[in-house]
Amino acid sequence: MNLIATERTTSTIAAEILIIRQQTCKVLLISAVEIGKRLKEAKALLPHGEWLNWLAESVSYSRSTAGNLTRLYEEYGPKLLTSDNGDANYQPVGNLTYTQALILLGLPEEEREQFMAEHDVAGMSKVELQQAVQERDQAREERDRAIGEKSELEKEVADKDSRITELTTRNAGLEQEVSDYKQKDEARPEKAAPQPKEPVQAKEESPSARKITDVQFTIHRDNMLNAYEGLLKTLAGLADTDPQLKEEYRETAYKMMENMTKRLKVYPPAITTNLKIKKITTTL
Repeated sequence: MNLIATERTTSTIAAEILIIRQQTCKVLLISAVEIGKRLKEAKALLPHGEWLNWLAESVSYSRSTAGNLTRLYEEYGPKLLTSDNGDANYQPVGNLTYTQALILLGLPEEEREQFMAEHDVAGMSKVELQQAVQERDQAREERDRAIGEKSELEKEVADKDSRITELTTRNAGLEQEVSDYKQKDEARPEKAAPQPKEPVQAKEESPSARKITDVQFTIHRDNMLNAYEGLLKTLAGLADTDPQLKEEYRETAYKMMENMTKRLKVYPPAITTNLKIKKITTTL
């Protein structure tokens, strides 16, 4: 009876090559971990300063290569060398290739295990794995940046609340001071019985009235400065989130302040009248 020969195709041959290569890469990873274990052992035995010379002369390794091999042992050794293939700790690390294991060293251990649980790392190419790790790094950076921005905003809000409380307390004290000066001014003897006005000499402003005016001016000035500072912070915050709205608000605020400045340039304004005086000329 003739045996039917199985026809071999290029697809079958390619699949066999990929399987053999995958198995070879896994063996290479375990071998690399074993080498890393021995490199760490040798480094501990060498005198200080002899490590690099020993690497070059004894095993022909560069510092970076030895560092990668040592890290492979430190990160994967406990699972690969102390567990068998059926152990839960062996999977999925046991399915990694040497190149995949090196790429995953860029992730912290806790994130690495989560990453391997979420992705089919064993079935990913080198480029696909590098891209996935890079995207995860970018997502982590964006998350950390968002957390930092949130913390800064919370601190800024807390600082503003503290500043508002401080100004409120200060204004309340100034208002009380104004009220006290008014009461003292009303209680002055000359207030009880009005004195006849002197026709020649102008009446000078009393010290208490000047003090009241100074306090009132200080209150209004501080309120304006704080409002202006708050406006600048609002515009600065919008510059990143909504530049178009920021520019709209800036134009509005600029025109408003420009009009206020023009009005304050001469204040109070001169009194004008709509009456027209008609000149009458006579001839003698």
